[in-house]
Amino acid sequence: MFVPTRKKPTPANAGRKSAYVARNRAALLRATQQLLAEVGPDASIDQFAEAAEVSVSTIYKHFENKEALIAAAYIEAFHDWELWADEGLHGIEDPLEELVMPMRLFLRVKKTHPMYAAMSARNLADLPKYFHGTEEGLVEHISELMKAKIIEIESPAIRIRSISACLLAGLADQLLNPAATEKDADATVEVILSILGISPAKAKKLAHGPMPDLNK
Repeated sequence: MFVPTRKKPTPANAGRKSAYVARNRAALLRATQQLLAEVGPDASIDQFAEAAEVSVSTIYKHFENKEALIAAAYIEAFHDWELWADEGLHGIEDPLEELVMPMRLFLRVKKTHPMYAAMSARNLADLPKYFHGTEEGLVEHISELMKAKIIEIESPAIRIRSISACLLAGLADQLLNPAATEKDADATVEVILSILGISPAKAKKLAHGPMPDLNK
């Protein structure tokens, strides 16, 4: 017969210890992000430890290896950007604009999130693997647009891969080309809309329309 056991009381200092560990991890990630922006992922584990002012063994208490540390730093930076970008979507009701605005904001990351932009510029080839859930979200959004007959396209999977490639190319241009402008960023979004079968006139209007205040 199963007999439930009484739960052991939580030690009084358990919450404080958990908060302490969380603060240490957050500080380690911030230092890692700074070094990734300055040096890139080729920095050694010793360099990451020195930047965070901790021992290498402390890093291994939080992360399995250097790759796990780097991945966590990129994922956290992207998550911070996502939270910020969500603010720019408030009040938008047009489903197409809901798709377009995050892309326009992302291509302005150099202006709005310079450290994340510097991190990204030093690791563009691996960047997509740190966009957790974004491709699934894109697939879902486009599926909803198709069901609502807002867009009508064939081979959506191929088009979604093309959109991802186009967006990454636009980001590379914004981060690495000193002459790139915000108008160029919006032109990238205009091309993405054409991939989705949006008419040239509507694509131009959506891709070059008003933007939220980027200084908030």
